Amino acid sequence: MNPMNNKAYPRIFVLISALSSLLVAGCASMSNQPFTAYVGQEKIHLKVGVNVTDELRKAENAKWNIPIGKSIATNAPVLARHLFDGVVDMSNGQLPANETVAAILTPRVAYNTRTVGATGGGESIVDIKVEWTLSDSKGSTIWVNTIDGRSSASKRTSPQKVAQKALEDLLLKSEHSISSAQAIKQFAQKTSP
Repeated sequence: MNPMNNKAYPRIFVLISALSSLLVAGCASMSNQPFTAYVGQEKIHLKVGVNVTDELRKAENAKWNIPIGKSIATNAPVLARHLFDGVVDMSNGQLPANETVAAILTPRVAYNTRTVGATGGGESIVDIKVEWTLSDSKGSTIWVNTIDGRSSASKRTSPQKVAQKALEDLLLKSEHSISSAQAIKQFAQKTSP
């Protein structure tokens, strides 16, 4: 046996381990692309501000390095533009100069977790709950609902992929809940000219 080949094996294992770590680290964040696969529907005739807060942006699952809050912050204005015919981006409750809105939609991550099965082939479940609050321009609540997005896969599946599916589930359920809310429809009818 060639002694040079025996020394090469440990180097190959180190190289394979390093490449595997880079691949896993490269998957450590959810997609930066906003979700857009919503159901086509008529928009609600209402001008809303989408209030993205620092608290929302910082929400994450630190144990699994999943930036849930940043993903919701990216997706909330996209969802609102799909649902309402007028949308203004807000940060921490502040409207841009010379802008007015009839209502303010504020998302807040209420809960996010990942459970892991006991074995390698066991099920991994990601559960995300977001509280959506629609308030009038004076701060009175028009509608509030907490929506649950959930996804599961084998424990071997990247936690970020499972979280992305849970986020998509959450956004689709949020679309349905907001678009079908009678309180929102009634408020829109009252404020429409």
